[in-house]
Amino acid sequence: MHIHAHYNLVNNNTFHFNVVARYFIEIRHASAIATLRRDPVLSALPWRVVGAGSNLLLTHDLDEVLIRCIYDEIKLVKEDADFVWLSVGAGHSWHALVRYAVEQGWWGLENLALIPGTVGAAPVQNIGAYGAEAQDTITRIQCFDLRTGERIEMRNNECLFSYRSSIFKTTLANRVMIHRVTFRLRKKGNANLIYEPLRDAFDNIDHHQLTPMDVYRKVIEIRNSKIPDPNRIGHAGSFFQNPAIQADHYHTLQLQWPDIPGHKTIGGTIKVPAAWIIEKAGWKGKRIGDAGVYEHHALILANYGNATGLDILNLADAIKQDVVRMFGISLEQEVVTI
Repeated sequence: MHIHAHYNLVNNNTFHFNVVARYFIEIRHASAIATLRRDPVLSALPWRVVGAGSNLLLTHDLDEVLIRCIYDEIKLVKEDADFVWLSVGAGHSWHALVRYAVEQGWWGLENLALIPGTVGAAPVQNIGAYGAEAQDTITRIQCFDLRTGERIEMRNNECLFSYRSSIFKTTLANRVMIHRVTFRLRKKGNANLIYEPLRDAFDNIDHHQLTPMDVYRKVIEIRNSKIPDPNRIGHAGSFFQNPAIQADHYHTLQLQWPDIPGHKTIGGTIKVPAAWIIEKAGWKGKRIGDAGVYEHHALILANYGNATGLDILNLADAIKQDVVRMFGISLEQEVVTI
């Protein structure tokens, strides 16, 4: 266990904001929670669970206890002719896990390559990209109650996974800390090419001959062409969710913008790419001071130097207002604001 007081989070959030936490504590096991709870100062403060800070917009210093799980072991817990089950520590790098899986030739995580953050944060946000989501391979999650240290195990169907959300982001937010996540990966299979640009990238190749490594490398290539390295330009990935609107609303918008993309959801609504909307609203590549919209991808709100969390938040609000005015659509943030 490592306890840091008055800790600058500049290297623990991918926007690289200079924000200070009252306490920043790294733990590996449940026993640390009971120890920390016995401290009268620590127990009197609010506790917040964080990962690598890749989905956070920090707007002020935090008079809180930030808890980060650094348990990072990978264990092969079960295997049969068709599947492997991996138990992975919440502190493990997400991209490192994806790379490990594809190096073994296992299917399931390859579409989620190069997403920053930790394994423990992946189910909270139910991260997704290129036609895949974390929930597709997760079988169970082991957590610790932050009040008692009690071990809690939840199966996939108990996690209430939905589009960029889960029970860990809602009801259980900052009440439990994810410690281990179990994934079921396929030994054999075919590439998930639901995402059209990814499918088009393999247009002249027999899809049945593709390996997880082929898909992994192509996903990295596509992401690198659109999304900046957060170590070079501070950002937190896709800032907004893709909105789902009613079909009649979508058809009305088609009268003015015949090329507006969209696909029908199971519920009958039409999901529209937020990046397309933001670009049409004139925000792609636009800056307000050091806060700006990335020139190659309109969903990326970036810190180009000395922007603060409030600068990014004000930029986001201005974008939302223009989108409502032009399209009658309310954008919702993916990134969590503190």
